[in-house]
Amino acid sequence: MSLIIDGYNLLFAAGLVGSVDGEGSFEGERRALLDALLSVIDPKELPQTTVVFDSAKAPPGLPRTVNHQQITVRFATGYADADEMIEELIRDHHAPKRLTVVSSDHRVQRAARRRKAKAIDSDSWFRLMRQTRKRMRDQEAKKPPPPKQPSASVPNAQVNEWIKFFGEIDLDDLIPPDSPAPQTQQPQSVSPSPPSATDDRAEQPGEPKKSSGEGEGKQSPSRVFSEDYLKKIAEEFFGPSD
Repeated sequence: MSLIIDGYNLLFAAGLVGSVDGEGSFEGERRALLDALLSVIDPKELPQTTVVFDSAKAPPGLPRTVNHQQITVRFATGYADADEMIEELIRDHHAPKRLTVVSSDHRVQRAARRRKAKAIDSDSWFRLMRQTRKRMRDQEAKKPPPPKQPSASVPNAQVNEWIKFFGEIDLDDLIPPDSPAPQTQQPQSVSPSPPSATDDRAEQPGEPKKSSGEGEGKQSPSRVFSEDYLKKIAEEFFGPSD
């Protein structure tokens, strides 16, 4: 829902004139009004909110359009007054049926109704918005806090099981074969060859055969993950161990 607000009209209707300092600084009062709007307008509607002020009381050198925390602030420079600029904004709005115009000025209200936009007096709108926001805050305060998720801990015994399981994996088992397994063929008869002359000695009858790796140092399978790494992974999944 888009909003176009007659700034000084709402400033007086909300009773913010003279509330900033004794001399009635219009710059301070404009800021007070914009801060008040931030407290009552839905944050999702702030980018669609435009506040129009008369340019006669605008500070010198200020741009025609400024942004105040997503609220568009426009000064009616080049227009007779803010009402004339608001009428033009209403006339050029692309979706007037989704537009609300906040002003107690009858001229502005007629311009809004001609385009099927909603028009509402400044004091009524501000009072309604304060009541709505207060009701929403009260409802939020009454909501029970979300339940806390219980933190799961991993027993030391389970961590040790992880370490034992992953630590015994051989790296060679994780490497895929370079080529597919050879097809099964019928065994061919091969005539036994005599012992090589380069052998240290021929096997004697009755002497048990030795495997090719017998007598050589046998290496234990490499660990894939260190013990500290596995403990860290377990704690990230299940929380600190007891």
